[in-house]
Amino acid sequence: MEILGYSERGLINSLFCELRYSRDNLQLLNKFLSLVSFPYQTVKFQISKVKILVEQSFSDFGDADLVLFVNNIKSKQVIFIEVKVKTFQKDYWNVFEEFEGFKKGIEKDKINSSNLFTQLYHKVRLVKALQTGGLKQLQTGVQFPRCSSKSHRKIGNNKVVLNAINQLKDYYKESLFIALLPENDSNLRNFYKNTLKNYCPQGFQEWDIRDWGYISWTQVEEFCKRNNLKETLKNFKWNEGQIYEKR
Repeated sequence: MEILGYSERGLINSLFCELRYSRDNLQLLNKFLSLVSFPYQTVKFQISKVKILVEQSFSDFGDADLVLFVNNIKSKQVIFIEVKVKTFQKDYWNVFEEFEGFKKGIEKDKINSSNLFTQLYHKVRLVKALQTGGLKQLQTGVQFPRCSSKSHRKIGNNKVVLNAINQLKDYYKESLFIALLPENDSNLRNFYKNTLKNYCPQGFQEWDIRDWGYISWTQVEEFCKRNNLKETLKNFKWNEGQIYEKR
């Protein structure tokens, strides 16, 4: 049997299913996460236990491409991973252009809900609301900037969403927010070091990038090659031109 998945969802499903059924799955997961760059702090991974949610909805706070609930060293952490791809119709995807789109959305009082920085900010606010007001705060609602497509966001009553929130309540005290991007490493390093570091959008309560990190699709594919993850490499081949620009 051969299974091939389309675009980012296909690759994410393939990668984490292959990790799950690998003999040294936790060791491989630690290796994978150790590739992530965290420009504003030092993060180490020695994960002993993990539960992974794929495409989990958090109602008004958006969907998360990946959520990892991990026992890391002596603490519990939640890791959100937001994923972007180049798509076949585009010649490239650029983190600076994505950021400019976010800033222009603020200026025009209408930020794009699918923009990377909007998605990351939504997850930060989700965690912050849990930390300060618990589930009640999420049910009452959280105020967002006026440029947001919805200025008052709630968690709702969907039982699957609430299951995820109840799981999150055990892990939210330490949180990480990772962007998996179709961008070259030098551009990402330059952006996080020189552009994002001192940026704070006006009116964005609890904007906090200290726990943000990044990894490129190039690194992911190289990781799969080094660790002989054949099924995921087949999916990279199937999606060639749809994930990132190979140079």
